[in-house]
Amino acid sequence: MTLDLFEPAALTQKQRVNSALGEDLPPHHPGVYTMYDRHDQVLYVGKAKDLQQRITSYRYSKSKKTQRMVAHLERISYEVCNTETDAILLENLLIRSLRPPFNHANKKPETYYYISTARRGNKREFRLSMRIPDDYPNVYGCFKGHLKTRKGLGALLKLLYVFNRPIRSAAYLPSQLLNRITPQKFQLELNSQTGVLVDQFLKGSSSLLADELESSVMGITFKDRFTENYFDNELEQLRMFYTLGPNRNFRMKEELGLESVLINQDEIDDLLAIIKKS
Repeated sequence: MTLDLFEPAALTQKQRVNSALGEDLPPHHPGVYTMYDRHDQVLYVGKAKDLQQRITSYRYSKSKKTQRMVAHLERISYEVCNTETDAILLENLLIRSLRPPFNHANKKPETYYYISTARRGNKREFRLSMRIPDDYPNVYGCFKGHLKTRKGLGALLKLLYVFNRPIRSAAYLPSQLLNRITPQKFQLELNSQTGVLVDQFLKGSSSLLADELESSVMGITFKDRFTENYFDNELEQLRMFYTLGPNRNFRMKEELGLESVLINQDEIDDLLAIIKKS
């Protein structure tokens, strides 16, 4: 959609909002409202705990963004919802499908990943995928965000490698782990105790694995300052991934009373919005 930002505002802000609303004011109920321009193109989708209070507030908004939007406003429609949570879910659905120009949150398509593990002989294989694989008994996720998830898994693999096989330089890491893009499959030797910690970490129930890996790295005398900084950065990436990935999923399931082990890709945005509201 192309907006004519130089279209003259023949009506005042208050007049435009009143004209777009028509004669009947929305009720004092939760719901979702949609704003349209004169070509009947969607400008903005919003949710409200009180539809009337929220929509009429646009009459006097001092926000430059809101004023630019109201300058194109032709009509407003709304849908009453039973609860504020229902309004959040409907708003997310409409934003993702309509992609209004004045909405930013939840409009861009995201990448979602699952991390899976399976025993392969005396090693454990890690796999990164956008779908749930059939031949892996342990699947975790889904985790939102391409860069965050790939960097997080990459840090986990590097630190587990050093945990089992202390090295004095980052140059001694396997070439697959030194690539800019984290491999979609990689195998490591893990004892059963470390395997339990990995399971708890990826489920988001405990960060003890990160503590153990940090303690291990701190106990190594590295060859150079570059390697020290390199693994410090990997530890930081690992903890960031845990906070924004596994642990956030774990807390979300606890707070919302979800019984499923996995969170599906088409559910996570709605669930994150509900948690943010609460």
